[in-house]
Amino acid sequence: MKNILLYSETLAQVEYSPTHPFKPMRAKQMLDLLNRYGLLENTEIIEHPVLDEELLYLFHTPDYIQALKTCDHGEFDINLLTYGLGTHDNPIFKGVYNFSLQASGGTFLGATKLVDTDATFAFNPIGGFHHAMSDHAEGFCYINDIAIALKHLIHNGLRCAYIDIDVHHGDGVQSAFYDDNRVLTISIHESGQFLFPGTGFENEIGEGAGYGYNVNIPLLKDTDDEIYIYAFEEIVPPLLQSFNPDIICIQVGGDSHKDDPLAHLNLTSNGYQRVLTLIKQHSKKILGTGGGGYNLYKTAALWTLAWSVFTGIKPMDNFMGVIGGMMYGPEADAGSLFDNPYSIGGLTKDKCFDYARDVVAYIKQSVFPIHNI
Repeated sequence: MKNILLYSETLAQVEYSPTHPFKPMRAKQMLDLLNRYGLLENTEIIEHPVLDEELLYLFHTPDYIQALKTCDHGEFDINLLTYGLGTHDNPIFKGVYNFSLQASGGTFLGATKLVDTDATFAFNPIGGFHHAMSDHAEGFCYINDIAIALKHLIHNGLRCAYIDIDVHHGDGVQSAFYDDNRVLTISIHESGQFLFPGTGFENEIGEGAGYGYNVNIPLLKDTDDEIYIYAFEEIVPPLLQSFNPDIICIQVGGDSHKDDPLAHLNLTSNGYQRVLTLIKQHSKKILGTGGGGYNLYKTAALWTLAWSVFTGIKPMDNFMGVIGGMMYGPEADAGSLFDNPYSIGGLTKDKCFDYARDVVAYIKQSVFPIHNI
């Protein structure tokens, strides 16, 4: 099979809590859209396996995993706060450990399928937990499926690039490879001046062997497609061209979209489609994960668009013109993959563009020479 979709109906029904913004049901909505738009040609849909516990220790500490295991019955202990467990962001709920193992198992299986078969694209929408640290939970993330999969790939001699387009800085993945030049880690996000986790500034470029292999592209709130695409095009394609990865792992967070309720960038599907198309040009093997995105319907649409880009299958709306259509939520355009163009203007535009130009200039001066660019 050329394309692999990791999907679990059981995981899609999991809730952290009724009021928690992270909703795995986005994966179900994505699957509905993939069917609606005829995008499952040449695709194998695979149930998430449970990750082997030993693989957790590629990144996580034994003490933290033991603490997380004790949460699986949904019982709180004050000592768990030491590990970031039992907070508003990372609540304790029944089955949390098993949920995390299965979510991570999907990403890990996707990685191995890309290596062991002729698959060229594998996607796990219930994955992308890029904030989880080695010794604590953070930002809705308990186990860092991305770090584990990438650790496994580089231990097997593969060159990996990681690109994070979630609106939040991928701090957990950064911490996993900050001193490692076997992974080129790139995160483009809303600046930590305004948004969790408060990190990911352009001067965080790695250390030791990893110096120059960790790249952050922070952007001001209100940034629109034009500015985002400018910053991405100036930095990411030259680095990928130089690094020449065997596999690209991308975290396709949908929360950079202008309609996301928890962030402040102004991307549309047009910006997403452009940067995803550029990424596809630089590797024959791509591992995709979900991530953030708290406008559920728009996030599912963006992931569907990402699937279309990476599989090369053009979406065809099989329900176009049908009375009643298909309902995905209260929004009038809830089932649509595409947005109208959107642009900011005036002094806000100038300020955002100037900031992006300064970030680009800094990276070109400090990082590009290390890669002989």
